[in-house]
Amino acid sequence: MRCIFRRLSAAGAGRRWTAPALQDPYVFMPCVSGAAVPHLYSTGAWYGMDVPGPSPRERGSRERRGERARASILKSPGVPEVGRLSREELTELLQRSLIYRAGPLVALNKPPGLPITGDELSLSTVLPDLQGALSLTGELHVVKTAARDQSGLVLLSTCHHTTNHLEDNFRKARRQKTPTATYWAVTVGTPDPPEGEIDVPLKLQTIGALQLVVPELSPSRGSVTHREVKRTRTRYRVLDSGAGCSLLQLQPLSTFQSQLQVHLSVKLSPVLGDHVYSPRVGRVLGVPISLPVETALPRTQVLQEALLRRMHLTQQQMHRMPLHLHLLQLHLPALGKERKETVVTAPPPEYFLRTLCLLGLTPPEGRG
Repeated sequence: MRCIFRRLSAAGAGRRWTAPALQDPYVFMPCVSGAAVPHLYSTGAWYGMDVPGPSPRERGSRERRGERARASILKSPGVPEVGRLSREELTELLQRSLIYRAGPLVALNKPPGLPITGDELSLSTVLPDLQGALSLTGELHVVKTAARDQSGLVLLSTCHHTTNHLEDNFRKARRQKTPTATYWAVTVGTPDPPEGEIDVPLKLQTIGALQLVVPELSPSRGSVTHREVKRTRTRYRVLDSGAGCSLLQLQPLSTFQSQLQVHLSVKLSPVLGDHVYSPRVGRVLGVPISLPVETALPRTQVLQEALLRRMHLTQQQMHRMPLHLHLLQLHLPALGKERKETVVTAPPPEYFLRTLCLLGLTPPEGRG
């Protein structure tokens, strides 16, 4: 033992040594001029001992962690492909996504890409199957839901009286400009200012063979009166930003098709994965600009090369990027014996959280 310490003293002449915690596999870290050298010296390497390395299992685990760190969200954790599911598989997926059940109300956390209505496999077509799987006596129907390409909350009910009460409450809240729904969105760009309201009238317009939502910045009184144009408003707040992207909290104070996506495009901060309205935002020398809606037709979202590298993607893969718009919370009024409102929360999907990690964005504590 004295021999060992003599060797250490000789090797460490003129240096100070810092002893780490006992459980650390490395025993000493030299400090030069008061600053720690960014190297760790193992006992085996220092004395020339033969120390066994990590086991194959440990190496495999490290390699998998490294591969995951370099993987895009398309590979790890992957994005649900609802269109490939059978009716039975979709029913089972929705049953597993149950997040709230009270009286006649049921809430699910749906994946993106699930159609709400239609003759194809959709939420509406599997409601009878879901009703049986959850052993519900009444007929399930939709009260409120995230749109097809969005992820997040789906509120269902087996009681039409309760549904009418909820819908009346939602209408009253809109008249009072009180938000009842909260969304999270990852955007390419950061709105200026970082908090405020987007008050932009919208209308449906046929462009070529497509019917798209377009902003009408100066609507006539007649167009609003005849409901050709609707005044819409969205409250927003930047929760975090970095790497040219942002995490936003959105609270719509009105309802209109694709309202959130169009409003964010107007603010030059389109939603990540928006392949319909993001083409309306172009760039000149790296500065975002608005493009004419008549020519900026839907196409795969184009990202800058630095952002693609950060997300471990190529532009050729971007057509598979899901819309990063998630219905996070619904505020429900007091029902029955309840004396206060209920807040139902649907956690964001794994790929959404993985995107935040890749971009260095941090969600508010307790909600991620």
